[in-house]
Amino acid sequence: MQAIDVERKNRLHANFVAALDLLDAEHREPDRWEEECLSYALGAMACGMYLVAEVELAAFSRPIDERSPDALAALAAKPARFTKDMLRQGLDYVKQRYGHVDGAADLPAVLAAGQQDMQSLTT
Repeated sequence: MQAIDVERKNRLHANFVAALDLLDAEHREPDRWEEECLSYALGAMACGMYLVAEVELAAFSRPIDERSPDALAALAAKPARFTKDMLRQGLDYVKQRYGHVDGAADLPAVLAAGQQDMQSLTT
């Protein structure tokens, strides 16, 4: 894995933790928008889709008045699924399973190939 991928992965993990720490500081669980962004970011990190994870973490920070009203309405109709603790556990799993420097070798072959294809599109 290239050094830039390791740096990107470490930055994503730190940004994910910072998002959860922000919620802790505000003494609340994520709202449906934030939950969706964090769960998508987590899934993207697990698949090695770092650009997607970056986009979702950026969306997490979007002020309420800049969020899509249509997306908010769709989310309001869905029940909450993930708590901060669940998201933390998910990140711990991703870091343990894929977080070390040669994590791409641990990915199933199909995901590793998809990761390389996605990264070639973004570089």
